Amino acid sequence: MPVPPHSFVHPAKHGAPRPTATLPGGPRTTLQCWAQGALTFGVIILTLFILGRFRSALFWGGVLAIVCWPLLTRLRRKWPSPHAATMAPAAIVLGIALVFIIPSALLISAAAGEARQGAQWVRQATEQGIPAPAWLDRLPWGRAQAQHWWQTNLATADSVHELMDRLRPEHALATVEQLGHDLANGLVIMGFALLILFFFLRVGQPLVTRIDLLVWRLLGARGGMVQRQVVGAVRGALAGLVLVGLGEGVLIGLSYVLAGAPQPLLLGIFTALACMIPMVGGFALALCVLAILIKGSSLAAAIGVGLFGTVVLFLADHFIRPALIGGSIRLPFMWVLLGILGGLESCGLPGLFIGPAVMAVAHLLWRLFSGRAARPLPEGVGAIRVVNIHEN
Repeated sequence: MPVPPHSFVHPAKHGAPRPTATLPGGPRTTLQCWAQGALTFGVIILTLFILGRFRSALFWGGVLAIVCWPLLTRLRRKWPSPHAATMAPAAIVLGIALVFIIPSALLISAAAGEARQGAQWVRQATEQGIPAPAWLDRLPWGRAQAQHWWQTNLATADSVHELMDRLRPEHALATVEQLGHDLANGLVIMGFALLILFFFLRVGQPLVTRIDLLVWRLLGARGGMVQRQVVGAVRGALAGLVLVGLGEGVLIGLSYVLAGAPQPLLLGIFTALACMIPMVGGFALALCVLAILIKGSSLAAAIGVGLFGTVVLFLADHFIRPALIGGSIRLPFMWVLLGILGGLESCGLPGLFIGPAVMAVAHLLWRLFSGRAARPLPEGVGAIRVVNIHEN
């Protein structure tokens, strides 16, 4: 049997011909082939249906396994202990858990403290009103209109009560409850994803070999090319999301420190985690700028943080992140950008990886089927310039 050209498969293990098993009933008929195909398709659909919401855990476990595979091979190479098959995956899973658990615990603790202070502030506002901040007097234009609006809508307890009635706090409470439910569900999915990651890494090489052989049997020699594109897109997507998000959080966090923001470290961690998801970092930046204004910092500092953060987010999301994602697989900028945004809109968070992977395979097919310059062109299409496979 031919061996798939994949780096994980050892040709020496497949060099000797294997004896082929013959069924007692002779070769399969066309009806049997169709029946087996229908059975396989039905079992796959039923399996995905039974998994339910744990499909997300399986997906994220697979994504993390693809990304962590090079690290696992290095650990096993430097850790020749007989227990390395279990200890190396456990160390990787523990490291990922700590990276997410420690910042999340800090944010949750800070949010709980801020929530208590916020409840006291709301109770005080409903009893005494909200005094006008000092930066209203320093507005370059519209100072009188802003002060009049504040005195009319926020300065007295009655106006605050009227504003609260218009805002309908029951909807806000329902939104907070839904966010809490989504957070708890996300933590459960993350826990199962880490458990699945451990078993994926624990199985290791046999699982990779089976996947290689399955892809080879289904797609032939080009299956390896598809594999490399998908794996490169997934690893590039995670590197682009995590590394760029951390970089954005560090730069914008420095602006929080310079602006005198309250708890700049926690705001920086919150911004970094939000910036790992495209189009979400802007909302986090807006919330942090609002916190700077509410806590009494200068208006100029808040505007400066907003402008600086907007520039950082624009450059990172539209230039640096697509370059990191598409660089390893030579995917053009526009393909990467459309894959990220379209995947996020169509599939949610999993689309951040599904989108670039699908676009990588689509670009590979485009290069394969449009780059055969050696073939004669059909009559009537002589004006079309057929490019080499490496140009697009």
